[in-house]
Amino acid sequence: MKEIKAFIRTNMIDYVIDALENLEDAPGITLSDVRGWGHAQEKNVPQLVERIKLETVVLTHRVDEIINVIVENGQTGNYGDGKIFVSNVEKAVRIRTGETDEDVIR
Repeated sequence: MKEIKAFIRTNMIDYVIDALENLEDAPGITLSDVRGWGHAQEKNVPQLVERIKLETVVLTHRVDEIINVIVENGQTGNYGDGKIFVSNVEKAVRIRTGETDEDVIR
């Protein structure tokens, strides 16, 4: 299993959500309002910008599919469109039933 974290422009998140919802077996997602800065366009002027952090955990074979959907529907082609990070998930547990690992996200 892999965790995908995507930092997306606030004005593009609805497009990304709609596209993810239209996938067969759509993954569950968590959204958070975040602020941060990266490489500012103007040197030495760090500026906090608002983004939406989208998080999901998917089976490993779906990572490229989900990344492609996020990129295709979240990009404007301009500086600051965001970033996507993928991490390994070592363990998952569904609190209600005690199911573990891949059974949690199926």
